[in-house]
Amino acid sequence: MYLTKHGIAPETIIEKNADSVLLEFSVPEACDFFEGHFPEIKLLPAVAQIDLMAHFSKKYFGVPIGFSGTKRTKFGAPIFPNATVRMNIKFNSEKNSVTYKLSDTSGEKIYSTGTFALIGKYDK
Repeated sequence: MYLTKHGIAPETIIEKNADSVLLEFSVPEACDFFEGHFPEIKLLPAVAQIDLMAHFSKKYFGVPIGFSGTKRTKFGAPIFPNATVRMNIKFNSEKNSVTYKLSDTSGEKIYSTGTFALIGKYDK
């Protein structure tokens, strides 16, 4: 429901284990995340990238959508409409954190990376 609400087709699981998931999904031009961010050029906003990571973290690991803070976040390249992207999410229960990497399908172009501390303590 979350993805279709934003005009994104359901994700494909490329690889999954107990602590990580590698997903692939497309962000179509009709996605509402593109609306109003930059009127001259459509780019997927940083907040939308983090929102997607939070959604998938909750879906696959049961961790909360709220975070207590970021340890590091880096945005390296813009994501344009109709991009197919890969998101790798790793849950670290010992450090109580989630780390993600958003890239193109080859993994060579890195769109963004980050590590977020979770609110409360979560174990699988």
